[in-house]
Amino acid sequence: MRALLGGTFNPPHQGHIKAGLEAINEIGVERLALLPCKLPPHKTAPETTTAHRLKMLELACEDEPALYVEPLELSLPAPSYTVKTLQHLRRTLGNEPLFFLLGEDSLYNLPSWYHWQSLTDYCHIVVMRRPASPGEPDGTLREWLIERQCTQLETFYHQPAGLVYYTDSQDYAVSSTQLRDALTAGQTTDRVVTDWLSPAVLHYIKQHKLYGTI
Repeated sequence: MRALLGGTFNPPHQGHIKAGLEAINEIGVERLALLPCKLPPHKTAPETTTAHRLKMLELACEDEPALYVEPLELSLPAPSYTVKTLQHLRRTLGNEPLFFLLGEDSLYNLPSWYHWQSLTDYCHIVVMRRPASPGEPDGTLREWLIERQCTQLETFYHQPAGLVYYTDSQDYAVSSTQLRDALTAGQTTDRVVTDWLSPAVLHYIKQHKLYGTI
């Protein structure tokens, strides 16, 4: 079984890692692939290069044996559509179950994604609950979820895709935007930075003067 967590990881932080590790522990998958996006169509282009984001992600995984980097999407044609990445992976995985981890806040935005209703043709979706996330699924998304939601994990193990599962993940109140703003403001010793960035990632950011650090 495979599990993926996608994102720009700009920079990668402990909120990504802790929520992802909790999720795979709950669903019974041994390792988690972190999937950096090349250019998400629904976001502006990252101000750091792809090479820097990839290196920071590799550093963030160094002390976590359950994590590894899956750079596949970086080699695919832009723009990066999740459904196309999953299509590509499905061709290589055969009937192996594939779990795609998604934050609850991203779930509410799913109808804005390219061919979002086809995502579960290629994977199971694992929603990482975030108690602080505002809003609820709209009518179309709610109906789509009702058709696919399942609470019995054993069912997921016996089919490659098609279902949605909600985890009991904690809500980690941090974002890459918040960290970039703190770094740009020179707050490299602030708790929000030191608590949520691994020492190796923070050292790399300072070494390469990313996000306006000096």
